[in-house]
Amino acid sequence: MYSNPPASCIDPPSGETIPLYENFDALLAGDTDIVVEIAGVGAVKEYVVPLLDAGKDVVITSVGALADTALYDAIESAAKKVGRKVHITSGAIGGFDLMRTFTLMGGVQSEIQSTKAPKSLNGAPYLNGKELPEDEKVVAFEGNATEAIKGFPKNTNVAVATGLTTAGADATKVRIVSDPNSPGNTHRVTVENEKAKAVVEITSKPDPKNPKSSVTAAWSVAALLKNLADPVQYF
Repeated sequence: MYSNPPASCIDPPSGETIPLYENFDALLAGDTDIVVEIAGVGAVKEYVVPLLDAGKDVVITSVGALADTALYDAIESAAKKVGRKVHITSGAIGGFDLMRTFTLMGGVQSEIQSTKAPKSLNGAPYLNGKELPEDEKVVAFEGNATEAIKGFPKNTNVAVATGLTTAGADATKVRIVSDPNSPGNTHRVTVENEKAKAVVEITSKPDPKNPKSSVTAAWSVAALLKNLADPVQYF
């Protein structure tokens, strides 16, 4: 969060100050300009609209929440009403510039294949308590992004992000592969129309504290904030 800090704050290594708020109401009443959500789908549903109504920009990392079209519409409407912005992080993938460009050209098709180690996928609702094999590579899921986020809510924010940026969550094909020998979390995004095609593949080490996510997820927030603050911005 960025603002003119109150007296009570902490000093990070950079020497800048970060305000601390005792509760959500204090945050709403404060002069923070932009708030980063990094707390899960439930937080997006509960907090984003009130933050926008309070005149704050919001960065969303739990993009999977936006597969709920009613929630998406409510957030978009609130942002328009107060003239604020909602920023979507790239998280563990990239290429939003290409995705938006291809979509604007028309006739876009999109798909994403995510490959992760079994331990990163085990425990997902879609698996119904079954453990993925530790000795063979298997396809754990095939469907669209809307179905994927319901079955793998901690693994497929990137699938919803790809869908929202291109053909829509319902029209974006998703394949989740469980690979015991995977060197990290690999996402291969394919976007195309009649005039162009792009394939973007990113492999990132799992976050040591949360193996269902990638280490690049938090760094993408830092990069987004830096881009917003810089006088020269990259699309």
